[in-house]
Amino acid sequence: MLSSHFALMVIYAVQVSLFFAVLWRRRLRDRVRLFVQMMIGMVGGGLVLAWLMYPFPLSPPAPIP
Repeated sequence: MLSSHFALMVIYAVQVSLFFAVLWRRRLRDRVRLFVQMMIGMVGGGLVLAWLMYPFPLSPPAPIP
């Protein structure tokens, strides 16, 4: 079972991009182009969002011993 959040995000992005590329475009060239654009948008957007949220942890800092 996959435990990496990044791997799960990439699998999800592949499935969604493939579904919409097949659904929305008729020619193979257009399908591939839309697939690549959506993959870059979803995976790249997820990485950018994670990078922006990195300085703001959910828990308070640990006390200094």
